Amino acid sequence: SLASACDKGDERAVKGRPGPNAVAHDTISDLALNEDGLGQIQIGMMLDDAVNMGLLNENPNMNTRCDFVFPAVGAGIPDGVSAMVVKGQVVRIDVDTGAVTTEDGAKIGDTEDRVKSIYGDELKVEPHKIISGGHYLVVLGDSASAGKALVFETDGQHVSSFRAGKLPEVKWVEGCR
Repeated sequence: SLASACDKGDERAVKGRPGPNAVAHDTISDLALNEDGLGQIQIGMMLDDAVNMGLLNENPNMNTRCDFVFPAVGAGIPDGVSAMVVKGQVVRIDVDTGAVTTEDGAKIGDTEDRVKSIYGDELKVEPHKIISGGHYLVVLGDSASAGKALVFETDGQHVSSFRAGKLPEVKWVEGCR
């Protein structure tokens, strides 16, 4: 609803994140990821619906417990984006391309300090389970996005990939394994 969109903007202004007219606006891609999804691909939607809407491809060899699917051709979503599907539901979206930013302008290649400056106290740093010296920068959703998070993976210096989705799946380290 329009009201909630306005509220979210007001809340962001209070928290000191860049508003729509801030300089950072130029760095935000047309397609921006947030805790609730990427464009029309919404966390929590059923894969069948996303396929019918022309957003995601079906994966005929899919593991029904958990697997990744990719955006459909013509959906306007760049290569390097994938969606994790658990029991038929989109639970997480992974980004491995610089063509997509978060709605706050964070992206692959950003320094840890830049991401920390964008999210401030909302961000928690956790040690990376595979990359020595690396981190997970975890930003939990606001009350409207409760139970969801953004997770940035770093090598200790720069963001190498990021994802958004439901907890606990968004924090699964090795995808579906």
